[in-house]
Amino acid sequence: MKTLILNGSPKRNGDTAALIEEFTKHLKGDVRVVSSYFDNISPCLDCRHCRSTPGCIINDDLQNVYPYLEACDNLVIASPVWFSELSGPLLTLASRIQTYFAARQFRNEPNRIKHKNGILILVGAEKGTEEKASSTAHTILKHMNALPCIASIFSLNTNILPAADDLPALAAARNTALLLNQLLDES
Repeated sequence: MKTLILNGSPKRNGDTAALIEEFTKHLKGDVRVVSSYFDNISPCLDCRHCRSTPGCIINDDLQNVYPYLEACDNLVIASPVWFSELSGPLLTLASRIQTYFAARQFRNEPNRIKHKNGILILVGAEKGTEEKASSTAHTILKHMNALPCIASIFSLNTNILPAADDLPALAAARNTALLLNQLLDES
């Protein structure tokens, strides 16, 4: 089982990382974490190269991620919530799936991305701010062929309670990993 985690947090040991760690600690298989902050990933330039030619013309770290994205079994979007939205760098990373949209929309090619399980991890200071971020994440998951989203893991009181101490969020991360393991065992 292959799992790709798109991490939108700038903190290597912050709230998002705590839930990713709990999730991956219980997950079988190969896990690849891509950081929208620490990996060299540029935004889509809307150069329209991908409208007529397969692939993305931007030569950065995402070139090594595309094959894994196409083949993985699970896709996790993990992000802090700022101003009710996913982090800006995570949206920058997501803009680069334009190459797959262009393949379907303009080149009439079948989707190369294998269907996968979608998982959402959001951390934020207060409840109610996750709705827009969740909606955006579901749109991204849809374009990455990862719907339905089988689990949403939220820690939404991080100004008072760090995610590492949020027992329901930690349990949700652990239980989601165990569910994916079970789905693997049943396949």
